Amino acid sequence: MSEVTVGTELPTIEQQATLMTSVSYAAASGDLNPLHYDQGFAGQVSPTGGIIAHGMYSMGLASRLLTEFAGDPAKVLEVQVRFARPWPLGTTSTFGGTVKEVEDGVATVELFGDNENGDRILKGTGRIAV
Repeated sequence: MSEVTVGTELPTIEQQATLMTSVSYAAASGDLNPLHYDQGFAGQVSPTGGIIAHGMYSMGLASRLLTEFAGDPAKVLEVQVRFARPWPLGTTSTFGGTVKEVEDGVATVELFGDNENGDRILKGTGRIAV
């Protein structure tokens, strides 16, 4: 990681939410809510009318963004996010961040996740040792 200053933009991560990523995340996390893999169930209860990706999967991608930028998972000190709206399967979202403050060897990063329509699905902050 080169010098980190206020305004530094982290390289983005683009990810499509697919049935495979949803089922894989469900298996890995133990979160087997059918909203994330069963179209019949999701069609009855989902605010989008279909399957949605796990919120924690999107948080995991935001965390990966911080880890890749910091170069070491031990440098990620904190991640806080809010899920702003559901992430429908079949859509691609972009995750990124901008350094908002650097103080005492810690950079505070404003995080975002935007879907392909420009809607914010995730927002939050992360803190990394620099």
